[in-house]
Amino acid sequence: MTHTIPYPDWQATLDEKARTFLETARERVAENGAEVLPVLFPQLPRRLGREIPGSGLAVVQGRVWDWGAWRACDLAALELVEEAEIPGSMRVDLFLHGDMEERLMAMRTLVPAPVTDATIELLGEAQRTNTVPHFEAAICDSNLLVRALEHSAFGIEDFNRMVLKLAFIDLPLSRVLQATEHANEDLSRMLQDLATEREAAGRAVWADTNRMIARAPTAGTLARLIGGLEHGDDRQRLAAAEGMAALPKRSELAELARERWEREPRPQIRTALEKITAP
Repeated sequence: MTHTIPYPDWQATLDEKARTFLETARERVAENGAEVLPVLFPQLPRRLGREIPGSGLAVVQGRVWDWGAWRACDLAALELVEEAEIPGSMRVDLFLHGDMEERLMAMRTLVPAPVTDATIELLGEAQRTNTVPHFEAAICDSNLLVRALEHSAFGIEDFNRMVLKLAFIDLPLSRVLQATEHANEDLSRMLQDLATEREAAGRAVWADTNRMIARAPTAGTLARLIGGLEHGDDRQRLAAAEGMAALPKRSELAELARERWEREPRPQIRTALEKITAP
């Protein structure tokens, strides 16, 4: 069995009891196959812990994910799932019949795997869930959401709804790897409408709105970016500046950025503004 875990010694962070349990679990899977996973999964967080033993990006055949989001129990779950070579239907069952922790681990194990019907079904569960960690496990810290677009049952409308939910619960766009490459005007309109609703209600707007809509401008995009340069929140001004920098060069935008630069107190935002004024 070839595992997708590039840290063969990650278990060195475990204590002796945890390593013994993991070895026994491997033996049980090797002997009995996938049928023992529903028994083993509930034990993983307690036996192996929730610490994060590694960090860094993994890249395997176009699949990209960040090990810094994975706990010891998640890594063990992935090893056991790969060793058992479970069918997609069982991935779904592990999620649907699991508790909070089991569902999180089941969702996480989708990330390094090829996109299948089971992946799409569980992304649908992530879209519907009110449990933020399950949503994060599905679409954050990897490019799984982008890879799902290769499946015939997952279209750009599904992608847009996921990003809109990301905005609604205020998670960083940067955690959905490669998402900006699939910006589109429909998504820009949706994000701008959400931002307008929140402003009208006196609520905070997703700071990454300006970063995303700038990649696929639609009616109102430029006005929102320009307005964002004068926002009182540093995060909003930075996002507006970075978004505007992604637009085609225009002399009037450069002049606006130059005028704002002269009044901007934050070095990071001044750097972003300089990119707009650069020839």
